[in-house]
Amino acid sequence: MLEFPVRFENPLFGIFGAVLGAIFTVLFYLSYNRVRRAEKKLELVKWQRVRKAVNITNIIMKVGIIVSFSFLLAVPYFPTVVKIPVQSLSPDQLAKSSVTVMMLMDVSYSMNTSDLSPTRLEAAEQVGTLFVNDAGPGDLIGFISFAGRIYDETLPTANRTEVTDLIANQTVHNSTAIGTTLETAIGILEQSQGGKAIVLFSDGKNNYGITNLTEVGQAAAALKIPIFTVFVGTYGIGNSDPEPLRQISNMTGGVFHEIRTEEMTTLAREIAGFSQQVKVGALKTVLNELPFEAKDYHTALVIFASLLVCCLFLTWFTGI
Repeated sequence: MLEFPVRFENPLFGIFGAVLGAIFTVLFYLSYNRVRRAEKKLELVKWQRVRKAVNITNIIMKVGIIVSFSFLLAVPYFPTVVKIPVQSLSPDQLAKSSVTVMMLMDVSYSMNTSDLSPTRLEAAEQVGTLFVNDAGPGDLIGFISFAGRIYDETLPTANRTEVTDLIANQTVHNSTAIGTTLETAIGILEQSQGGKAIVLFSDGKNNYGITNLTEVGQAAAALKIPIFTVFVGTYGIGNSDPEPLRQISNMTGGVFHEIRTEEMTTLAREIAGFSQQVKVGALKTVLNELPFEAKDYHTALVIFASLLVCCLFLTWFTGI
């Protein structure tokens, strides 16, 4: 099906102009015939031809004025596609793309420390819930809670309630197996298509299972899976240390984030920015730019404005 290449924001103006142009053409034709019958006997043949050409040009230009002016009022644009760098996407544009994220939550005994109110674990649960609810409609979120082993697990899903219900029902256990849990999450994401990332909530001490986090980080980096870490705690209090989290984020292309407040409004604002970083990081592993439909108003405006000027100019010099 052949489509008109130009579109209009207010197409009724364009239709109105086309109708006016048609009416003007008909009226001119009727009046022109009457005038020609009256003048036919008085003019030479050559002059008749010249005069006819002048009049035809004049009417075409007058119709062009009506139509082009109406099309300008209709706000014309050409539909086009633009490619925007992933890091420059707005939140609305990011929401139109989808990624897969595995969220890992440390539920070791040290997460029961109350340096964050009421406890580190409850603060992590609040932040984790904000993160899930801030995800785009097409994003898939998986969840793993862990201490010395994995306790709760759900594969990446679009069901937000399933994930947030798991987050809200965690209890603390012995030991902290960050490396082992990361390896499990990497294995899950390895089967996923498109942009993917891991978000790890922990107070930073890895003391069980795989102890070499560098090797785990290298495996994630090789598969282009950035690890974003959220430090939950206060350095020096209990078994908390942000450095292992910071290092594993740096080596995989993720971002290290630290919870410094329990005030919900501030947290919501911080997590909105953090979730955007996660999505950008996940998308950048598979592409640098995303195509979006756009509207080219400038070209259409120049075309119809130029047509209007030409019609006015020619009408002026062919006016009779």
